[in-house]
Amino acid sequence: MAAVLPQPAESSFEEKMAALQSTPLFMKSLPSEESNDPVIQALQSLAFEGTPDEIAQNFKEQGNDYFKGKRYREAISFYTQGIDAKPSDLVLQEALLCNRAACNVELKNYGSVLRDCSKALTLNTKSSKAYYRSAVALLALDRIEESLDCCERCLEYDPENSGVRSVRDHSAAAKAEKDRKENEKQERIYNEQRERKLLQVAFKERHLFTVHNPKGSSENPYEPHFDPEDPERTTLIIPAFFLYPQYATSDVIAHFVEDTTFSAHISQMFPPQAPAPVWDKAGQYIANTLVVYAMTRRKRLLKVGKKMSLRDVCNAAKAKEGEPDDGLELKDGCLTFVVVPKGEVEQNWLAMSVNHKILRSANAPTSTPDETEVSVAQALIDLENNVPELKTELRALQISAAREVDVRGGKKAIVVFVPVPQLKAFHKVQQRLTRELEKKFSDRHVVFVAQRRMLSKPTRNSRVKQKRPRSRTLTNVHEKILEDLVFPTEIVGKRTRVAVDGSKLLKVILDPKDATSLEYKLDSFSSVYRRLTGKDVTFEFPPANQE
Repeated sequence: MAAVLPQPAESSFEEKMAALQSTPLFMKSLPSEESNDPVIQALQSLAFEGTPDEIAQNFKEQGNDYFKGKRYREAISFYTQGIDAKPSDLVLQEALLCNRAACNVELKNYGSVLRDCSKALTLNTKSSKAYYRSAVALLALDRIEESLDCCERCLEYDPENSGVRSVRDHSAAAKAEKDRKENEKQERIYNEQRERKLLQVAFKERHLFTVHNPKGSSENPYEPHFDPEDPERTTLIIPAFFLYPQYATSDVIAHFVEDTTFSAHISQMFPPQAPAPVWDKAGQYIANTLVVYAMTRRKRLLKVGKKMSLRDVCNAAKAKEGEPDDGLELKDGCLTFVVVPKGEVEQNWLAMSVNHKILRSANAPTSTPDETEVSVAQALIDLENNVPELKTELRALQISAAREVDVRGGKKAIVVFVPVPQLKAFHKVQQRLTRELEKKFSDRHVVFVAQRRMLSKPTRNSRVKQKRPRSRTLTNVHEKILEDLVFPTEIVGKRTRVAVDGSKLLKVILDPKDATSLEYKLDSFSSVYRRLTGKDVTFEFPPANQE
């Protein structure tokens, strides 16, 4: 039996190709360095034998053969070797550069195409092939104007060149399409800008303040826009959120036409005969038992009547003349309203919402509102909603703080601190407001004082170089507290009594015409002033027969 000889290991396809290409007959290009292989040495001597023009011509012909076989990378290698041979024939140099550019066009190496064509045009300013391939590359790079320029330059001296004319037609069509898209884009941008400007004007007319998401993106897919059925573009459609705080859920009305009343939406969403929503476990959300509230930019709470339209609510939210601007906030393109059932649920929610009536000014406490402050804020909200004469005036008013002070005889007084800029507005309604508040707090007197700030006297080592305003001095602030306490009456005289032990007592004489309305509060004035300043003071009215 014949012995089995060991078989050679089977090589991979890549190894076979590498072995084949190492054979001189199948080499894509000859190595530039010297080789010990006599066949390679012979081929090198044949390839580089002759003048530079002959060598370059030889490489050009080999490159042409590879180009016809669509082996563009191998063709580029031969054209490059022909260029490196540095032929003296300019026509041959041009042909090598243009042919290499043709290979790069097929390989989509457009940058290399433009470099070779530029060199070819340096050699021959009327090289049609260089212009043609430059135009093709530029068109592919979307440099349409430059592509057209190349075509026009070539057709000036070669008007019958069909290839260049074809590229010019394609470039012209591409330019027309590009111009059309650019015009549409510019028109769209113009219309969008015009629409935004019209919306901004409409927002200003309706006292709407846009509030953008600080993260820079909005999750609301709906945006305010004009009613497409209104040719005069005077009616807005605004998305609106209806919040139900009792169950921490909400509904969105994507297209709330501003002329539509709230009752139209409420009656459709919560009809009396329809079953309650799944989330309404108590079954309280019925159209005729619901109330709607809106919060303004300055944290004023508005009660929305069901017969009011969205435009009516916007007008009701505007600030009173002479007061800072106010209105509804358009957060991420959407208005927000709170819907709660009447009764206990409404009162509980209002109690949680009184914080908008408390504005912590510079010298006010930074702590959360205490029971006294919440009670005063709630009382102001109740008066705003229930007393028509005070509704407009109280809408924009806020307090800075509130404090209880003990008064002689076991009584108490409530000191309501108000922001200094709002003091004049409080003075307009202070007499009526004081009476209404003292009805609610029947066992306590109510006084209003501005929340002023005092600055310490500058010393030699103090860093502050600005001169201290007189309104920030201790003396001036104490004088203003006196005036605030006794408003609306006037101080007609002051006397300071110094005792033997050095203690001082300030005696303040008030206008006798207000004796009837203020006499019962003189002890409260003294106690509040002593609590705020640490100074003893007595208030009195002069006898009727004394001028």
